[in-house]
Amino acid sequence: MGAVNFFKFDFRRSKYLFLISVVLFAPLGAMMGYTMESTLGIFSYMALVVVVTPTSLFTYELKNECGFDGLLPAKDRDKVFGRYMIGALSILFELTLGIVICIVMSTFTDLKIADLGVVSMTFMAVTLIYLSIAMVAYYLIGRNLNPRIRSSIIMLPCIILWFAINSIISVLTEEEAVGLILRVMENKEVVSALALVIGLAMYVISSLISTQIVKKKDYR
Repeated sequence: MGAVNFFKFDFRRSKYLFLISVVLFAPLGAMMGYTMESTLGIFSYMALVVVVTPTSLFTYELKNECGFDGLLPAKDRDKVFGRYMIGALSILFELTLGIVICIVMSTFTDLKIADLGVVSMTFMAVTLIYLSIAMVAYYLIGRNLNPRIRSSIIMLPCIILWFAINSIISVLTEEEAVGLILRVMENKEVVSALALVIGLAMYVISSLISTQIVKKKDYR
């Protein structure tokens, strides 16, 4: 129950990012998907929101100004699990939004969605793996650094990752990317499903590691 309370508290602080993803990033993703004729272009923008949402919560925090969250009666793991729940919600929300955009666009354009299932599993796997690593790093950084320096350190990996993904997508069309996967692994469904399982396992392990970090560093 404590984790749910922290989840609600973090959601109130990040709810505008979910709104922005619908108002701003969804149209941008649709434009990218139309330009590239690829669902990967759409999901690249959805992935950007996923990595920014939990990240923004860490940039708000100060060691000597914990605020309301520090007053809530709960264990260390509750706050950590609550934040990981926000990450999971962000992934599911952006995945659903991306799928809706793809289906709508396929109705009015030549966008192909035959591999939408594979792309969706890959999207979840990549974002889960990224957040698993990034959130541990965020908790390691803690609240000791200057807020501006901490914000720069936290945001830099998100920006680099997003530009790297879009650079790869711009070089490879969706058919070429899928073809490359097929040449390495014959069954793309199995590969994407396996990656998703790995991502889920990493996410759970990451939350446990972050809990131990919070306990040892007296993060709250």
